[in-house]
Amino acid sequence: MSDEATDVRCLPYMPLQIERLRKSKAWLRCKRKPELAFYMMNLWMRAWHEVPAGSIEDDDDVLADAAMASPHEWETLKEEILHGWERRDGRIWHSAVTGIATEGAAKLKKNKNRTSAARQALADGRSASVTESVTDTVTSSVTEPATKTVAGPEGKGREGKRIEIISSSNDDDAANTAEYAFEAKTIRLLAKDLANWKKAFPHISVEAELWALDEWAGEKGSRWFTAVSGALAKKERDAVERINAAQAARAMGGEARRRSDPRI
Repeated sequence: MSDEATDVRCLPYMPLQIERLRKSKAWLRCKRKPELAFYMMNLWMRAWHEVPAGSIEDDDDVLADAAMASPHEWETLKEEILHGWERRDGRIWHSAVTGIATEGAAKLKKNKNRTSAARQALADGRSASVTESVTDTVTSSVTEPATKTVAGPEGKGREGKRIEIISSSNDDDAANTAEYAFEAKTIRLLAKDLANWKKAFPHISVEAELWALDEWAGEKGSRWFTAVSGALAKKERDAVERINAAQAARAMGGEARRRSDPRI
């Protein structure tokens, strides 16, 4: 990750490498002039929440303010305070702060990717659960009814044609005379069976999908009912996946607002 891309403003804390600091020459100078530690620490903290992290604008007024030093104190001590800082691109950079910030930003990215993967796995799990439920519902509610095959009414385009009537009724006469709750060229359903499909596929508009599938169902011949069931189940799964993805996106946005300081 480049310096220009380093941004750790979401972290309210800056890791302090204690032994590294205690053994540094900068801290040794602070033993002789304790006020240096105050100014140096203020600059490190300011640089931590700058973008790019680890740098500050190279301007005496800005630096004096960041160090919380008076103009006179800054002019007197700035060479000692800025020992170890590097000047480039109109800013001053502290290699230790920049290095720690880069590590922190990398961990933030890793945690973000891990969270995204976990959310996707959760969404996939929910989708699989809904799919299993849909499959079970379709199996129990759609395959239980007995299939009645009766001669279709005579007329143009229907001579000699046989129509599948899906019905749970054991009364052949009732099945023959029942009115369809949905009737297209190929797909014809009784009220009970249409209701079963609506219950099995609650996230899609069953009637609209049936009209769209009717011509395709005609190509399946006597197997149209099974083919249409499978097609509706797939559309239901797709709808559930879209819902889960939207919920995960909303949840991620809410978490981002609640958790403004993710751990690294």
